[in-house]
Amino acid sequence: MTDPDKLERLLRRDARSDLADDGFTARVIAALPAREGAVHHAWLKPALVLGSAALGSALAFALAPAGVDVAQGFLALATSRALTPAALGGLVLSGALVVCAIVLALDTE
Repeated sequence: MTDPDKLERLLRRDARSDLADDGFTARVIAALPAREGAVHHAWLKPALVLGSAALGSALAFALAPAGVDVAQGFLALATSRALTPAALGGLVLSGALVVCAIVLALDTE
């Protein structure tokens, strides 16, 4: 039986080698029809994700129940009081939303 590391090295070396296709790939790509009307803007997807996150956050804040502690926490932060548990919760929620929005905006798939 062969050593697994040796087999993996052989497979990786084989995967790196070029296959001679005599220009077949280039001919196929050249023969494909152009995408009509498809204008790709690199900024569009991140802008949509960040905008959706901002809109969702605003709606969640606006539609929250009347006595929610997070709103009191933001009020405590705005009036420069000490970090109350509600204020800390509001900061943690805001940070989590920002991190999620950044991760989704940077997703390239």
